[in-house]
Amino acid sequence: MPPAAAAPAPSITTAPRHALNVTAAACTGMAVAALVVAAALGQPLAGVALALGLLLGGANGFLTVRLLGLGVAFAATSLLRLMILTLLAIASGFVLGWDRAILVAAGMAVAQLVLSGASLREVLRTR
Repeated sequence: MPPAAAAPAPSITTAPRHALNVTAAACTGMAVAALVVAAALGQPLAGVALALGLLLGGANGFLTVRLLGLGVAFAATSLLRLMILTLLAIASGFVLGWDRAILVAAGMAVAQLVLSGASLREVLRTR
């Protein structure tokens, strides 16, 4: 009697990719909501700044995966990502005004919290 075939092991990248997709979807939804609410309150540039931060922060995880695929050390890719995100936040200050640059940083921070929560959910689901 032939041995029963074992179920294929889930891909290592399945859970992280799902967490990244959840983060991207949540951040995109929050960005749209930020634009609508800020426009309704008469502060459209504030909504743009917050939405930009949410979208940049949501893309951070995808950038991590892309850079790690290059085979470079994690510390080096982390520094590169931090430099890129910092430069984008500074550039937003030039474009949107320095008083709104903090909203870009806040959007990035919220996106990181969403990514942490989505990752935690995936870890707990696989246990």
